Amino acid sequence: MKLPVALLCVCFVAGCSSVLMKEPFPESKLADEEHSQLEGVWHIGDGVVIIAFASNGTPWMATVDWEDDDFVLNKSRLYFTKRNDSFYVCMPSEPGKTNEYIFAEFNLDSGKALVWTPDEDIFEELIGSGTLKGFVEKDKHSKSISLETKAEEILELISTNSAVFDYKSPLLFQKLD
Repeated sequence: MKLPVALLCVCFVAGCSSVLMKEPFPESKLADEEHSQLEGVWHIGDGVVIIAFASNGTPWMATVDWEDDDFVLNKSRLYFTKRNDSFYVCMPSEPGKTNEYIFAEFNLDSGKALVWTPDEDIFEELIGSGTLKGFVEKDKHSKSISLETKAEEILELISTNSAVFDYKSPLLFQKLD
């Protein structure tokens, strides 16, 4: 997979586990200050991510990858959501894909963003208990969880359940501009 997926889960790049849903969260209108905090060039690991807002306010993310002796621009639509005191972001699992979305919780602070990805084991338990609809596919080295529950219901669950994100291993993004 491409670097855009790394925005939400470094593990995706390595082909590890994932939690996917069928639709993005409903969007929240962001304040001008939140726009300016998010917009710009961000560094994570050995990659760079650019976040920009179109003239109509739609947020986009772009990366440039080197493939087959050429640069390739990858861009993905972002969906930002606020619930209670938390911020969430979701995006297509792959650029251009509109039926699978990954998601995370994030916090902005002084040119840094901490991003927490879903805890796959917790989501597997929630499916097993019937709290969420979906299915789990496992192979030798990874687990893929596909949620069938509506995005609004998933958002309600994650905004009231602190166990659903991996708060022990945040991704750190540093703003470069």
